[in-house]
Amino acid sequence: MAKTIRINGVDVPVIADDLTGAELKRAGGIPADRVLVRQGRDRNTIVPDGQRIRIADGEVFAHHARHSKAAEPATRPSGGGSGGSNSGDFAPSNLRHRRVRWEAAQLAGGYPGLRVADDDSWVIIPDFRLPAGWFPDRTTVLLVPPLTYPESAPDGFYLGSQLQRRDGDRLVSPGHYFQGHKNPYADLGYFWYCLEDTGHNWNAEHDSLITFVEAIRTYLGTAD
Repeated sequence: MAKTIRINGVDVPVIADDLTGAELKRAGGIPADRVLVRQGRDRNTIVPDGQRIRIADGEVFAHHARHSKAAEPATRPSGGGSGGSNSGDFAPSNLRHRRVRWEAAQLAGGYPGLRVADDDSWVIIPDFRLPAGWFPDRTTVLLVPPLTYPESAPDGFYLGSQLQRRDGDRLVSPGHYFQGHKNPYADLGYFWYCLEDTGHNWNAEHDSLITFVEAIRTYLGTAD
C-alpha cells in the first residue's frame, strides 16, 4: 500500500512496508553521506544504511551532517573561547544575516520563545526537551553561528549548567559537556557541548541551523 513519509519537511511517497536507511535516502534524494534519523518526541534515532525498518504512513524523518562528540580536551585555550568565530575568510555579512534570520524563523515554529541577538551572534532556544535519561528533562540551548556561517558549522553548542544523565540508578555528569573549555558564556550559566565537524561533512547547500538542531537531538540521545 502506498504511504507518504516526510523527510526534512518534504513529502516522499513510498510503496514498500519496510526499507533500509540507504533505500530511504535514495527515495528522498538524500546524499549517501548524510545521517538519516527517525524523529521522535524528544530525540532522533539514527537509521543506519543497512538497517531495515518498518515504515508507517505519515512518519517523519530528518537528515543532517555527520558530527562527532570529542573527548575532553587535554588543555584549555589561552583565552577568549570560541566566541562564535572560526579562522579563515568571513562569509558576507548579508548572507549570514539572511540565513540566520530565515532559519531562526523556521525553528521558532517548533520552539516558541526562540530569540536571536540583534547582531545574529547567538540564537537561544528555551525549554528545549532533552532525550530520555537526562535530568532535568528540559534546558536552554544556545547556538552560536560562526562568522563564516553558513559555510562553516557551529563549533558545538551550549546547554544550561548542572545537567546530569542517568547511568543505571545513578545520576552522573554527561560526557562532552564542559564548563571551562571554549566557553565565553560560563558566567551566564551555560556549559559547552562538544559536537565537531571533524570530517568536514557540513554542506551549506543542505545544512542549516535547522539541521544542526536535528543533529543536537540525535547526538544528545546517543551514548557518551
